Amino acid sequence: MGQKDHDLLQIKDEIVNAFRPIEQLFKIMDTSSVEIYGHLTRSYADVGITLCKNFRQRLDAILDIQSGGSSDE
Repeated sequence: MGQKDHDLLQIKDEIVNAFRPIEQLFKIMDTSSVEIYGHLTRSYADVGITLCKNFRQRLDAILDIQSGGSSDE
């Protein structure tokens, strides 16, 4: 692994770590009781979890392009 790849991996780790609390919030919302908090909280959680997944995929694709790799790996 070259220095550029190491730097990109470090950047990815920093971004993911900064984003993790938001992702955890949506995971907590997803486990909330429908009887107590209603379906709306679960709906927000579904949207948030999907957005988090898309964010991670896009981050991987961007960093893969920066490292010169293919996004199919």
